[in-house]
Amino acid sequence: MIRRHPGRAALLAGFLLHTATALGVWKTWGEFGRGNVLAWIDFPVSLAFMHLDGPPLLLWSLAAGGTQWAVIAWLLTLSLGWAARARQR
Repeated sequence: MIRRHPGRAALLAGFLLHTATALGVWKTWGEFGRGNVLAWIDFPVSLAFMHLDGPPLLLWSLAAGGTQWAVIAWLLTLSLGWAARARQR
């Protein structure tokens, strides 16, 4: 049986979806609102960079928040795969 690597695709998808969302929020929300929205999207990792403002806030959100959501997507994919394999038995 050939094994695919859906975890890798989930990592990339989670990171790219977060990047698209964060950039969309950054472009469309006002100066005050976008920092708040990014903090909620990236919670709890945003607690590490909430003191930042402007472009450093966006960069940290893209890096740390993107990593957080990539790991969440990876864990969800692994648990779904585990549940599907357990159900086949």
